[in-house]
Amino acid sequence: MLGGFLLLLLLSPEDGDDTFNRAKLMNIGYAEALKEYDYDCFVFSDVDIIPMDDRNPYKCFSQPRHLSVSMDKFGFKLPYNQYFGGVSALSKEQFLEINGFPNNYWGWGGEDDDIFNRLSSRGMSISRPDGEVGKCRMIRHERDKLNDPNPQRFDRIQRTRLTINTDGISSLKYKVVKVEKDALFTKITVDVGKP
Repeated sequence: MLGGFLLLLLLSPEDGDDTFNRAKLMNIGYAEALKEYDYDCFVFSDVDIIPMDDRNPYKCFSQPRHLSVSMDKFGFKLPYNQYFGGVSALSKEQFLEINGFPNNYWGWGGEDDDIFNRLSSRGMSISRPDGEVGKCRMIRHERDKLNDPNPQRFDRIQRTRLTINTDGISSLKYKVVKVEKDALFTKITVDVGKP
Protein backbone atom coordinates (compact mmCIF):
# COMPACT_ATOMS: atom_id res chain seq x y z
CA MET A 1 0.00 0.00 0.00
CA LEU A 2 1.26 3.47 -0.77
CA GLY A 3 1.80 5.44 2.41
CA GLY A 4 -0.03 8.77 2.44
CA PHE A 5 -1.48 8.42 -1.06
CA LEU A 6 -5.20 8.44 -1.80
CA LEU A 7 -6.86 7.89 -5.13
CA LEU A 8 -10.45 9.03 -4.89
CA LEU A 9 -12.74 7.83 -7.61
CA LEU A 10 -16.04 9.66 -7.86
CA LEU A 11 -18.42 7.54 -9.82
CA SER A 12 -21.41 9.40 -11.16
CA PRO A 13 -24.57 7.36 -10.53
CA GLU A 14 -24.84 6.54 -14.19
CA ASP A 15 -24.86 8.38 -17.47
CA GLY A 16 -28.55 9.11 -17.92
CA ASP A 17 -31.66 8.43 -15.89
CA ASP A 18 -31.66 4.67 -15.42
CA THR A 19 -31.97 2.62 -12.23
CA PHE A 20 -29.09 2.96 -9.76
CA ASN A 21 -26.69 0.05 -9.15
CA ARG A 22 -24.38 0.79 -6.19
CA ALA A 23 -22.64 -2.61 -6.12
CA LYS A 24 -21.74 -2.47 -9.80
CA LEU A 25 -20.36 1.04 -9.27
CA MET A 26 -18.13 -0.33 -6.49
CA ASN A 27 -16.78 -2.97 -8.92
CA ILE A 28 -16.16 -0.24 -11.47
CA GLY A 29 -14.26 1.81 -8.88
CA TYR A 30 -12.06 -1.21 -8.19
CA ALA A 31 -11.42 -1.84 -11.91
CA GLU A 32 -10.74 1.81 -12.71
CA ALA A 33 -8.40 2.25 -9.71
CA LEU A 34 -6.31 -0.68 -10.94
CA LYS A 35 -5.83 1.15 -14.24
CA GLU A 36 -3.94 3.81 -12.24
CA TYR A 37 -1.82 1.58 -9.99
CA ASP A 38 -1.63 -2.00 -8.69
CA TYR A 39 -3.30 -1.20 -5.34
CA ASP A 40 -3.54 -3.91 -2.70
CA CYS A 41 -6.18 -2.28 -0.45
CA PHE A 42 -9.59 -0.87 -1.33
CA VAL A 43 -11.88 1.16 0.92
CA PHE A 44 -15.46 1.34 -0.32
CA SER A 45 -17.42 4.21 1.18
CA ASP A 46 -20.90 5.56 0.66
CA VAL A 47 -20.56 9.24 -0.16
CA ASP A 48 -22.92 10.25 2.67
CA ILE A 49 -20.89 8.70 5.55
CA ILE A 50 -18.69 10.97 7.68
CA PRO A 51 -16.28 9.32 10.17
CA MET A 52 -16.32 10.89 13.65
CA ASP A 53 -13.14 9.40 15.14
CA ASP A 54 -9.74 9.67 13.49
CA ARG A 55 -8.52 6.59 15.35
CA ASN A 56 -10.44 4.50 12.80
CA PRO A 57 -7.81 3.87 10.11
CA TYR A 58 -9.13 3.45 6.60
CA LYS A 59 -6.84 0.56 5.71
CA CYS A 60 -6.97 -3.18 5.13
CA PHE A 61 -6.58 -5.87 7.77
CA SER A 62 -6.02 -9.63 7.70
CA GLN A 63 -9.82 -10.04 7.51
CA PRO A 64 -12.32 -7.81 5.68
CA ARG A 65 -12.93 -4.69 7.77
CA HIS A 66 -16.28 -3.02 8.42
CA LEU A 67 -15.40 0.55 9.39
CA SER A 68 -18.78 2.29 9.91
CA VAL A 69 -20.05 0.18 12.80
CA SER A 70 -22.03 2.74 14.78
CA MET A 71 -23.88 5.30 12.69
CA ASP A 72 -26.17 7.99 14.01
CA LYS A 73 -28.84 6.68 11.60
CA PHE A 74 -29.00 3.48 13.71
CA GLY A 75 -28.67 5.14 17.13
CA PHE A 76 -24.89 4.53 17.11
CA LYS A 77 -25.45 0.76 17.19
CA LEU A 78 -24.81 -1.99 14.71
CA PRO A 79 -28.27 -2.65 13.21
CA TYR A 80 -27.62 -6.43 12.95
CA ASN A 81 -24.54 -8.66 13.17
CA GLN A 82 -24.38 -9.38 9.42
CA TYR A 83 -24.44 -5.67 8.51
CA PHE A 84 -21.53 -4.77 6.21
CA GLY A 85 -22.78 -1.49 4.76
CA GLY A 86 -21.53 2.08 4.75
CA VAL A 87 -17.73 1.85 4.74
CA SER A 88 -15.69 -1.31 4.31
CA ALA A 89 -12.09 -2.22 3.48
CA LEU A 90 -10.95 -5.29 1.56
CA SER A 91 -7.53 -6.28 0.32
CA LYS A 92 -7.18 -7.06 -3.37
CA GLU A 93 -6.86 -10.75 -2.46
CA GLN A 94 -10.04 -10.70 -0.33
CA PHE A 95 -11.96 -8.83 -3.04
CA LEU A 96 -10.97 -11.32 -5.74
CA GLU A 97 -11.69 -14.30 -3.46
CA ILE A 98 -15.37 -13.21 -3.26
CA ASN A 99 -15.51 -12.15 -6.93
CA GLY A 100 -16.13 -8.55 -5.88
CA PHE A 101 -19.60 -7.10 -5.48
CA PRO A 102 -22.60 -8.60 -7.28
CA ASN A 103 -23.67 -6.74 -10.44
CA ASN A 104 -27.36 -7.68 -10.35
CA TYR A 105 -28.70 -5.48 -7.51
CA TRP A 106 -30.62 -2.70 -9.25
CA GLY A 107 -32.25 -0.09 -7.01
CA TRP A 108 -31.85 0.14 -3.24
CA GLY A 109 -30.86 -2.64 -0.88
CA GLY A 110 -29.47 -6.14 -0.59
CA GLU A 111 -25.94 -5.80 -1.96
CA ASP A 112 -24.33 -5.33 1.48
CA ASP A 113 -25.98 -8.51 2.77
CA ASP A 114 -24.85 -10.33 -0.38
CA ILE A 115 -21.27 -9.24 0.35
CA PHE A 116 -21.56 -10.54 3.92
CA ASN A 117 -22.77 -13.89 2.50
CA ARG A 118 -19.88 -13.95 0.00
CA LEU A 119 -17.34 -13.37 2.77
CA SER A 120 -18.92 -16.03 5.00
CA SER A 121 -19.09 -18.58 2.18
CA ARG A 122 -15.34 -18.15 1.62
CA GLY A 123 -14.59 -18.67 5.33
CA MET A 124 -13.71 -15.06 6.08
CA SER A 125 -14.79 -13.26 9.21
CA ILE A 126 -15.45 -9.55 9.56
CA SER A 127 -13.23 -7.40 11.75
CA ARG A 128 -14.57 -4.19 13.24
CA PRO A 129 -13.32 -1.36 15.41
CA ASP A 130 -15.16 -0.85 18.69
CA GLY A 131 -18.36 1.20 18.59
CA GLU A 132 -16.73 4.40 19.82
CA VAL A 133 -13.91 4.36 17.26
CA GLY A 134 -16.29 3.27 14.48
CA LYS A 135 -18.76 6.14 15.00
CA CYS A 136 -20.04 7.83 11.85
CA ARG A 137 -22.65 10.36 10.86
CA MET A 138 -24.81 10.05 7.81
CA ILE A 139 -25.58 13.16 5.81
CA ARG A 140 -29.37 13.42 5.62
CA HIS A 141 -30.72 13.50 2.07
CA GLU A 142 -33.65 12.47 -0.06
CA ARG A 143 -33.40 9.06 -1.67
CA ASP A 144 -32.07 9.40 -5.19
CA LYS A 145 -34.61 9.15 -7.96
CA LEU A 146 -34.66 5.72 -9.58
CA ASN A 147 -33.22 4.20 -6.40
CA ASP A 148 -36.44 2.57 -5.18
CA PRO A 149 -36.17 -0.60 -3.08
CA ASN A 150 -35.08 -3.59 -5.15
CA PRO A 151 -38.03 -6.03 -5.06
CA GLN A 152 -35.75 -9.00 -5.87
CA ARG A 153 -33.18 -8.25 -3.13
CA PHE A 154 -34.37 -10.90 -0.64
CA ASP A 155 -34.44 -13.64 -3.28
CA ARG A 156 -31.00 -12.62 -4.58
CA ILE A 157 -29.50 -12.61 -1.06
CA GLN A 158 -30.73 -16.20 -0.57
CA ARG A 159 -28.96 -17.24 -3.79
CA THR A 160 -25.50 -15.76 -3.10
CA ARG A 161 -23.78 -19.15 -2.93
CA LEU A 162 -25.18 -19.98 -6.38
CA THR A 163 -24.18 -16.68 -8.00
CA ILE A 164 -20.85 -15.81 -6.35
CA ASN A 165 -18.73 -17.38 -9.09
CA THR A 166 -20.67 -15.98 -12.05
CA ASP A 167 -21.87 -12.54 -10.89
CA GLY A 168 -19.20 -10.09 -9.83
CA ILE A 169 -15.89 -8.60 -10.93
CA SER A 170 -15.38 -11.54 -13.33
CA SER A 171 -18.57 -10.63 -15.24
CA LEU A 172 -18.33 -6.82 -14.99
CA LYS A 173 -19.36 -4.92 -18.11
CA TYR A 174 -19.65 -1.14 -18.37
CA LYS A 175 -18.71 1.76 -20.60
CA VAL A 176 -16.59 4.72 -19.51
CA VAL A 177 -18.29 7.85 -20.84
CA LYS A 178 -15.97 10.53 -19.46
CA VAL A 179 -12.87 10.80 -17.23
CA GLU A 180 -12.00 14.06 -15.48
CA LYS A 181 -8.69 14.15 -13.57
CA ASP A 182 -8.21 16.66 -10.79
CA ALA A 183 -5.23 17.10 -8.47
CA LEU A 184 -7.11 15.41 -5.61
CA PHE A 185 -9.54 13.05 -7.33
CA THR A 186 -10.62 11.45 -10.56
CA LYS A 187 -14.27 11.71 -11.61
CA ILE A 188 -15.46 8.93 -13.88
CA THR A 189 -18.84 8.99 -15.58
CA VAL A 190 -19.97 5.52 -16.59
CA ASP A 191 -22.83 3.76 -18.31
CA VAL A 192 -23.60 0.60 -16.33
CA GLY A 193 -26.33 -0.65 -18.63
CA LYS A 194 -29.87 -1.58 -17.68
CA PRO A 195 -31.44 -4.20 -15.40
